[in-house]
Amino acid sequence: MRDYTQKDKNVWILNSPDEKIVVKIALDGHGQLYYNVLKDAKTVFYDSPLGISTDKANFSSELSFLSERRQTICESYTLMTGKRANCINHANELILRLKKKNHIMDFIMRAYNDGIAYRYFIPHHGNISVYNESSSFKIPKDSIGWAHEFVPHYEGFYNYRTFDELCKMEAGMPILIKTTDDCWALIAEAGVYGDYCGSHILGSGNDDGLLKVVFAPDQKNEIRSVCPFYTPWRVAIIGTKLSAIVESALIENLSPECELIDTSWIKPGRTAWSWWSGDPTDDYGTATGYVDFAASMGWEYYLCDAGWNEDWIPQLVNYAKEKGIGIWLWCHYKDLDTDDEIFDKLVRWASYGIKGMKVDFFESDSQERIRLYDKLAKACANLKLMLNYHGATKPAGERRRWPHIMTREGVLGAEYYRWSDGPTAEHNCTLPFTRNIIGAMDYTPVTFSNNREQTTWAHQLALSVIFESGIQHFADKPDGYYAIGEAAQFLKDCPTVWDDTILLDGYPGKYVSIARQRANKWFLASICGNNMSRDIELKLDFLESGICYNANIYKDGDNAKSIIVEHNTVKASDRIKIQLNKNGGCCISFYPTSPGL
Repeated sequence: MRDYTQKDKNVWILNSPDEKIVVKIALDGHGQLYYNVLKDAKTVFYDSPLGISTDKANFSSELSFLSERRQTICESYTLMTGKRANCINHANELILRLKKKNHIMDFIMRAYNDGIAYRYFIPHHGNISVYNESSSFKIPKDSIGWAHEFVPHYEGFYNYRTFDELCKMEAGMPILIKTTDDCWALIAEAGVYGDYCGSHILGSGNDDGLLKVVFAPDQKNEIRSVCPFYTPWRVAIIGTKLSAIVESALIENLSPECELIDTSWIKPGRTAWSWWSGDPTDDYGTATGYVDFAASMGWEYYLCDAGWNEDWIPQLVNYAKEKGIGIWLWCHYKDLDTDDEIFDKLVRWASYGIKGMKVDFFESDSQERIRLYDKLAKACANLKLMLNYHGATKPAGERRRWPHIMTREGVLGAEYYRWSDGPTAEHNCTLPFTRNIIGAMDYTPVTFSNNREQTTWAHQLALSVIFESGIQHFADKPDGYYAIGEAAQFLKDCPTVWDDTILLDGYPGKYVSIARQRANKWFLASICGNNMSRDIELKLDFLESGICYNANIYKDGDNAKSIIVEHNTVKASDRIKIQLNKNGGCCISFYPTSPGL
């Protein structure tokens, strides 16, 4: 890495607000832009090439510097779903205006206390075509990571990867990196909308640590948009502790503000669902049975998945309404991929009084498909319908702009138990450090009747807290939940909206403990994987001091299908010791009682 200083010509230094992250940007003798990043004086990224190639000019070389502008961004906003309700967007920003012949490009870099992000801006007017980017992240030698082989639906295992594997693989974002200096970085993107396509990462194929940003493989033509034009953000969430990564809202910080004036109709919640268990989806009696079950659990919704019959949907909506349950409908994206179909079908379905749509099988990052995501988001907002994307690309902060997007798949979840060994306990212990960091995740968790003996039942129960999703689809059939007896109370109590999230402990693939707050209540969950058991000691200092809490503890019993329930009184100064069985778990709800001594 070059030893740049601010006095060097064509070198710029940008510090995070707390000055612990330092970004150095340089324009070399060939007119190519590079950047590198330090965290606490430790290298996170070496000199990484930058640039974008368009029909205006190839802004990857022969650039000349025109001007710079700096500003501080500091704003607060609220999220209806996510890791926390109240977020602060605080960063220092550097904008470099660069020129190639008669064409202008702005390079925009932000430094946050928990990461960095950059993008390009073309200020011209008229149409523009984008061919590719030179954007990249050059990781230090011998770094390790967790990443999945790229597939368009993002349903892969985030396996442990060596430095050599990272340099040679094609990976879907996000990618978690751990450097030899024990810095962590999660590589992702934000602000991806229909004026661009989705991207993923391609190793250079050499032993140089260069991870390149590349476009969707089915993006057959150039990206076509209109100037003035911003690209999506290229993002790295950075920290010396995993808590800085897991608790970050950086992806939402980089997203546009909420466009909806009225959000009163948006209601996150929990959903019963008959498809996973194999119960018929085309039978009205089965649907009403699941509605009754959802009502008995205090949940909010029932999802009619593939096979529902439109003849009885209005009747089901009315029946469910009397029980306090809302109805969601499933459809294939091809059912709604034209304006006429949206006007015909979506408007008609909304008229029945349904609450949301699950749209499936997108399986593409192409600009054409990203535009369809946008079109559906806008149409559903106008009709006051919530949204769940399945067979989908990864999230990129959309829920800040469009808070009615409750969740999306883009993850290898519990449906895989139907036709394979499915998610392992190790996989479940990796997702909180990878996929779920960047947005809501419709894993469809908590399955007791069939989890291929990959985990204990207490582990499954804990996933209701470990995994964050604005709509939580509990996949099992009623008998599966009746089988856990008193432990079903946790699923009645556990919400899907959180005021705060804290990573208590964890390591990718091995174990994780997370606490989430809702109002004056806390919900904690711990799981372990890698075919290991674990003795844990949970510090309760996240609780409010001076208050006593009723702690309802659900933990592994003497076999994988046993959950022990205990009730204790605790304070913030206490600690709870629990033994997790092999691939086991536990969860605890904390309710305040009276002031402590």
